[in-house]
Amino acid sequence: RCPLADNLHAVQTLFDYLVTKKVLTKKQSNQLIPKLNNLELGHYHGIPKPHKPETPLRPIVASIHAPATLASKFLNDILAPIYLKVNRKYTFINDIDVIRQLEKYAADGYLTSRTKFITIDVENLYTMIPRDGALTALARFCVKYCYQGKIGTFTIDHIMKMARLILD
Repeated sequence: RCPLADNLHAVQTLFDYLVTKKVLTKKQSNQLIPKLNNLELGHYHGIPKPHKPETPLRPIVASIHAPATLASKFLNDILAPIYLKVNRKYTFINDIDVIRQLEKYAADGYLTSRTKFITIDVENLYTMIPRDGALTALARFCVKYCYQGKIGTFTIDHIMKMARLILD
């Protein structure tokens, strides 16, 4: 058996299913199927953290050419606008956004000589999130912010199928 072929088959099977359910058009499905000429399995490598004792590695999974990468980007495009609308005041998009939020905070009169800023270094943040817990949180988010059981043309079940495929 070839894991790469198995992953690609799983992606193709899910997209075929979504086309039959009229969730995706055939054109969308074709755009989401990865090109075979640069397809590869996701792979792990580490980047040293020289500022930490014993120089541990920061785990990186490179999956830019993996079979489910385009599905992941597509699902992000569906869910991110909803997430950002709901959590915009708690979310920083980039460093410029942080500066603008701080300027607004100051302009609104909240920045005083007694204001304290706290930074937190969470150890193993992403490796500590259990897969099933992430899926449960996603399902709750979808239930809370769906309209008539759907987000766009996707039912919550369709979104969860895609999320499981991406995480697997």
